[in-house]
Amino acid sequence: MRLQADHDIHCHTRLSVCSKDENMNPEALLRWAEQSGYDCLCLTDHYWEDGVPGPNNFYARQGLEHVKESLPLPKAPKGMRMLFGCETEYCGKDRLAITKRTLEEFAFVIVPLNHFHMEGLTRDPSVRTPGQVAELFMQRIEELSRLDLPWKKIGLAHLNCSLIYTAGDWLEVMRLLDVERLRPTFARYAKLGAGIELNASCFKPGWEEHEEENLRLFRLAREEGCRFYCGSDAHHPAELSAVQDYLPDVIERLGLTDSERFLIP
Repeated sequence: MRLQADHDIHCHTRLSVCSKDENMNPEALLRWAEQSGYDCLCLTDHYWEDGVPGPNNFYARQGLEHVKESLPLPKAPKGMRMLFGCETEYCGKDRLAITKRTLEEFAFVIVPLNHFHMEGLTRDPSVRTPGQVAELFMQRIEELSRLDLPWKKIGLAHLNCSLIYTAGDWLEVMRLLDVERLRPTFARYAKLGAGIELNASCFKPGWEEHEEENLRLFRLAREEGCRFYCGSDAHHPAELSAVQDYLPDVIERLGLTDSERFLIP
């Protein structure tokens, strides 16, 4: 049986600075998930822990008390889970924007490794060419896997995100990735139990024209035994349907089965 696009464990509420949409509140999101027949919904607002040095202006306003304004979560109907999570940053050299102690506050934590549009935070300004960016991305994928984290509730967000290179052709960066170099790292993620995200916002119509670039890391992850989950990455209500609209085709092309689904403990 194919993996079902019947869950959304990456979506934002009004509390994310990049949303601020009052219609993106826990009650409205739960109604959407229930109407869509989802079995799991997780709120993942952007988060930078108070006390962790160096947040930029975007993250400085999104500490623990801020994201906890969504609590208590509304009660989900029988057969469905609604969970409290977050999206945080890894900036390299073991610098994660959440401490191991605070990880316990969240049911699920997603970590993007390619928010390289945040120059000075996630990418040094000297890293400019597609080759340099590809090398940095591979280093981040490798480094993160060596951290001591509760991996069974960690997801790697949008591995094919265009924000990796906004100065030019981001697909060129994807072509330059050394899949064989990354193979043992993805095998490690599989052993650790981390989830690999299928981010619906990265698979809008037209992505198929560059199928190889968009799917190569996911194909590698599958070959090495990783598990996968769906996320809309929605910031506004109109984006919530992307999981159902776009991801079934991605799942079909990857050949993912229900046994390969990542489940939050």
